[in-house]
Amino acid sequence: MRKNYLDWLNSYQFHGIKPGLKRIKEILKRLGNPHQNFVTIHIAGTNGKGSTSAILSEILSQHGLKVGLYTSPHLFRINERFKVNGKEIEDYKLNEYLKRIKLELKDYPATYFEITTALAFLYFFEEKVDIAVIECGLGGRLDATNVIKPEVSIITSIGLDHTKYLGNTLEKIALEKAGIMKKETPCVLGSVSENLIPIFQKKEALLNAPLYVWGRDFSIELNKKGNWNYKGDFSFKDLKLNLKGLYQGNNLSCALKALEILEKRGFLKISEEKLKIALAKVKMPGRYETLKIKDKTILIDTAHNLDGFIALKASLIKDNFKDFLLVLGITNDDGEKPFGKMLEILTPLAKEIYLCQFNSPRKIVTLEDWKLALKNLQLNLDKVKLIENCQKAVKMSLESNEKNILVTGSIYFVGEYLKYLKPLKL
Repeated sequence: MRKNYLDWLNSYQFHGIKPGLKRIKEILKRLGNPHQNFVTIHIAGTNGKGSTSAILSEILSQHGLKVGLYTSPHLFRINERFKVNGKEIEDYKLNEYLKRIKLELKDYPATYFEITTALAFLYFFEEKVDIAVIECGLGGRLDATNVIKPEVSIITSIGLDHTKYLGNTLEKIALEKAGIMKKETPCVLGSVSENLIPIFQKKEALLNAPLYVWGRDFSIELNKKGNWNYKGDFSFKDLKLNLKGLYQGNNLSCALKALEILEKRGFLKISEEKLKIALAKVKMPGRYETLKIKDKTILIDTAHNLDGFIALKASLIKDNFKDFLLVLGITNDDGEKPFGKMLEILTPLAKEIYLCQFNSPRKIVTLEDWKLALKNLQLNLDKVKLIENCQKAVKMSLESNEKNILVTGSIYFVGEYLKYLKPLKL
């Protein structure tokens, strides 16, 4: 019987977050430095990096390239993190790579994310991908993925999240994200506060790394049809993106600017026809995704920080999605997430609120945490229920009188909610 090495990997989930590049460099050295042997795109950002990665991967695949995609975390199973041309790594391959990494690691200390990052690089190298889209895990400068020398870097957004590790101001977080910028490597900067741009411009001058800024060098707007018009080196009109939500405009524009840079560097020739086919096919489960069950409309979104909730609210207002049952579960690794403020952003639109505990390898906002927070919030407590587990949250939300349900928060919470929802007929 074949040994399952996933159990070995999962044992690392509670080793915590340990920023730094020393360990990953040693692990990769033991594996023959696979990351040095294929072309990459590196994507960081407080929000939007996963969607931007998915968009770019689909476009490049549609242009006939063999494309690796490494993202995190996953909704249902770890295989989602490692894709080649949209197809998840097969179970037996995943197990084999984990076995090889375990043998090379021996007793060397590592984190869960460092092991999965090494696995992604080894997998993409042996699959002989033409290019790999690599999403940062946390921050940028000291993130395990920051050992690559990409063809282009992208920083989608800057917001307050993981402040224990990245700093408690936007300026400090911007510096950490700017850490993925490399010498003479173009960098695309998404929609960020005007006062943060000089941080990236200083890095641009230091590294001679051309910086392309949203609103100055490229832009995007929603047209009357509800599709996107992009303007950069090229102009693309009436782009229909399969990912919904106003916030996807920034992600799409960052991906398109990076694509223009790749063309300029001779990597591909952009076909508008292939581009439109790709955008209509892009999938990113859990990002402003609508499900129908019985007589209910369930909107799923993995907004997991303050900026994410603000962006989500803007989309809800635009789409007139209101008077809903809000089902919410949040992780709080560093103990500094403003979950009370996050809740307050959505409460004006919510008719009823379920605050939930759930299973997660990370620390969560517990029911006790919520009880304390509610004392300081100006909320009608009659419409708030505290739910001790996700299975109960699914059952109660489906039995509620509300026709519209918004499920949001941590990707781990959303994934668990969908897991219990899945056996039901959608």
